[in-house]
Amino acid sequence: MSKTQLKKELAKMTASQIGELILDLYDARPEAKEYLDFFIKPDIDSKLNKAKSLIKKEVGRTSRGRSKMRSTKLRRLIKDISSLNPGSDAVCEIMTYTIETACAIGSDQWIKETTQRALAKLLQDTIREADNGGMLPTYLPRIETAIKEMKSTFYRPNPFKSLLKETLTDTIQNL
Repeated sequence: MSKTQLKKELAKMTASQIGELILDLYDARPEAKEYLDFFIKPDIDSKLNKAKSLIKKEVGRTSRGRSKMRSTKLRRLIKDISSLNPGSDAVCEIMTYTIETACAIGSDQWIKETTQRALAKLLQDTIREADNGGMLPTYLPRIETAIKEMKSTFYRPNPFKSLLKETLTDTIQNL
């Protein structure tokens, strides 16, 4: 069903029928329950703290010294926050936190190339989101510091660090 069809159907309903539909939706779907709870009591700090702990847990997944983080799971956690429409600041905060946490893990552990590329894309999206929200001066130093503090192991350059540096430079030049 499209949004237009939904609007037409809602226009045919009375206020009490719409209220009943919302209550049924609240009971039926956890996502709707979470959204409506946030609508009634918007506590973005608790949502951010919960998302940050889940991101830290996901990024910390390892097996034999290799990172097993899933970029799709990280994107989903970011999308969960952004779907609440909390404002650009909260979205930039969670995206920047994800980059910072990935950089910390990328210093010590090997990350698959596909995950590295996905995180580089997330870095691009983070820079663009911060720029669109007018908060680039706030979040750019945090990102630059996280990348700069990454270690290179075994006296070789860290390929993840190099990829993030290139992505950051290219993204900033193309703004």
